[in-house]
Amino acid sequence: MKEFSRPYGVAETRPVTIKKVVNECANVKTFILDCQMKAQPGQFGMLLVPAVDERPMSFSNVKGDVSFTVKSYGGEYTKKLFALKKGDLVGVRGPYGKGFKIGRGPAVFVAGGIGVTPLLPLTKAWKGDVTVILGAKTSKELCFKKELKKHANIIITTDDGSEGTKTFPHLILEETLTKTKAKNIAACGPEPMMNAIMDIGLSMNIPTQLSLERIMTCATGFCGQCTLDPSGLRVCADGPVFDANDLVGTEFGVYHRDKTGVKHYFRRK
Repeated sequence: MKEFSRPYGVAETRPVTIKKVVNECANVKTFILDCQMKAQPGQFGMLLVPAVDERPMSFSNVKGDVSFTVKSYGGEYTKKLFALKKGDLVGVRGPYGKGFKIGRGPAVFVAGGIGVTPLLPLTKAWKGDVTVILGAKTSKELCFKKELKKHANIIITTDDGSEGTKTFPHLILEETLTKTKAKNIAACGPEPMMNAIMDIGLSMNIPTQLSLERIMTCATGFCGQCTLDPSGLRVCADGPVFDANDLVGTEFGVYHRDKTGVKHYFRRK
């Protein structure tokens, strides 16, 4: 069993054996690795598929053997990753970034699709009653239902109404906050959804933590690929988890950039 923790800065990629592969839901797999890392919920690692590429991935488990839960979008990286099996080698470096603050008291966590990944270890670590609004496009894309129910109350939403309530997760947030008397919010998922959650948290004066996604290359804050306009905040180093107040006036919820730097504007639901 390998155990390692790297300081802030450049880290060496370590060869690690895949201990187990779990099919979670449609096009989503969890890769449990034969190593332990001193990671916090919300932090991420760079996962290398040999001879292909490395990508930033949130940890779906940080206690014991670490795991990454990945959704395949049909690209070369995920195709090769999803072809790997128990006993195969991958490369890992990290942990990186700022994770969630582990608080106390009643809380509501909002997960959109694969955004549930960093919220699972947070739910396990939180010191208080947790309600998770778990949303996906369809019932086939709902992940970690059984695992979450061990640690939280679950409210399910689907875009098509195939399970739970036919709505978007953020549209029932205010009602859920009122019913649970929650004092904290955490969210991860599509950015328009999180932007709406930010607005709700700020308007209700409830501390809100948001886990962002941007293109990351170095993962250590040096290259600037993931910098938020105009604040200069680096998602890989100053995040990926941010307090809502820190995102006001930034590009968050407005646009993101592709690998060439071209802006792509979000459409809010």
